[in-house]
Amino acid sequence: MRLLAALIVITACASVVGDAGAEDRDLTIAVSQRQRTYVVHLPPRRSERGPLPVVLAFHGGGGNATGFKDYAGLDAVADRERFVVIYPDGSGRMGRRLLTWNAGDCCGYARDNKVDDVGFVVALLRELARGVPLDPTRVYATGHSNGAMMAYRLAVDAPERIAAIAPVAGMMVTDRFPPARPVPVLHIHSVADPRALYAGGLGPPFFVGGR
Repeated sequence: MRLLAALIVITACASVVGDAGAEDRDLTIAVSQRQRTYVVHLPPRRSERGPLPVVLAFHGGGGNATGFKDYAGLDAVADRERFVVIYPDGSGRMGRRLLTWNAGDCCGYARDNKVDDVGFVVALLRELARGVPLDPTRVYATGHSNGAMMAYRLAVDAPERIAAIAPVAGMMVTDRFPPARPVPVLHIHSVADPRALYAGGLGPPFFVGGR
């Protein structure tokens, strides 16, 4: 009996310790016959708050999930405020390098190959929720440049899953409008942006995405 009690205590303590620290997970999911990848940052002590809010963070054209994770600085905020950050990878021809999002009229490989990025995001949210308690009413999206455009596309094509978006340096280039329901937007944009023009339209590309 003493041995059994000791094992129960050790198991309980291990469970608490495992949940006490922040954690990163590099995950893969099959969507539309493509292997898609994404990185998830989980905050510490996440079991203390119940279902967690989620921020989807989309890298810019030519970037990737890990690069945007290092650049965006969201993990420290997530640890303090207790929310999950998901950094999805776009698609391309070079593994996890030089990736783009199919945001509608942009950009590169993802647009040219009609990649189902909205389906990818919906699928990863469903898959992650099987192991992590997520609050489906508090899923937010942000992104930079082509990633901002992807946040707009999610708001238009899957508004029932997105509570609000905060796109940075990228405009709406979706194939259709309006969404089935209103979605709040915080738009951040420089008037001097040479690529995603403040007044609308696209400037010259920084690189050419192949088919």
